[in-house]
Amino acid sequence: MALTRDDIWAVADRLDAEGKAPTLAAVRKALGSGSFTTISEAMREWHQRRKEKADKAQEAGPVPPDLDETVRRFAQEVWAKATEIAKAEVLRLTSEYTEAKKEWDRERQELEAVAEDLLAALDELQAKSKEDQEAFADMARRLVETEAHVITLKEQARENEARIEELRRENDRLHALLRRALQQDGGTDENQNQQP
Repeated sequence: MALTRDDIWAVADRLDAEGKAPTLAAVRKALGSGSFTTISEAMREWHQRRKEKADKAQEAGPVPPDLDETVRRFAQEVWAKATEIAKAEVLRLTSEYTEAKKEWDRERQELEAVAEDLLAALDELQAKSKEDQEAFADMARRLVETEAHVITLKEQARENEARIEELRRENDRLHALLRRALQQDGGTDENQNQQP
């Protein structure tokens, strides 16, 4: 970035105010860069302006005592007014800060209350989830038991069906034996009735 005359003058003014001689080297060092030609031209103008200011101050002569007192009183009045304005501004800022802090505190309390409600709701959900998990585990256990019971009942049903079939066959056999016995018995009675 190219140095401007104002940049060079600002550094020279600062060095002068600090009680340091604004030499070309000192100004260039404070600027951190820049050609001596550019700085030299700007410093020539700076010295010229400074000399003109000093000449004007000498032409004006010393400050009259009554003007000095007037300036001093004016400065005191300006300072008093500035102090009054500053105090009023401090009071205004303090009041604004107090109000803002109250609002922040209120919002913080509301947020803390919301956080507490959310934590309570989370605790309830976790407890409910635990209950649901326990209920699910209980249902799963009962389902396993029921499935095992159903298997047992099916086995018993198969055994019962086999037993019923066996009893049916036994019943059929007994009926057949009974019929033969009755038939034999019936034939004997007929033979006895036919004999004289």
